[in-house]
Amino acid sequence: MKIFQKEIEIETEKINHFVKITEEVENVVRESKIKNGMVFLNALHTTSALIIQENDSTIHEDLVKILERATPLSEKYKHDYEGNENATAHIKSNLLGSFLSIPLKDGKLLLGTWQDIFFLELFEARKRKVFVTVIGE
Repeated sequence: MKIFQKEIEIETEKINHFVKITEEVENVVRESKIKNGMVFLNALHTTSALIIQENDSTIHEDLVKILERATPLSEKYKHDYEGNENATAHIKSNLLGSFLSIPLKDGKLLLGTWQDIFFLELFEARKRKVFVTVIGE
């Protein structure tokens, strides 16, 4: 069994920015030369998320709407020393998750027809990192 690891750098533009990273992950898989196994993705931040979703802005908008309803900025949060945007970003990250695992078969990510991998910025524009681990043969 082989293990290959690499970091992907992402620059986000704003809060609730959906950054499609499917191609970057596919490039890491190709570089790994691993054909069958698993790909693990970890966002190295507590105010972001990794999701698999359709590349359609309307579902992205709907998701943001639901998250904002679940974590309203008008609420009083104990973790408020960086503002409510930061507090809600931490909570949203926990609700959505900051890691993914995707099967790898014949050198290809096993994603459905409409599925893409997105890094979701939940706080503010900045440089971010996703750590990719490819395990297999």
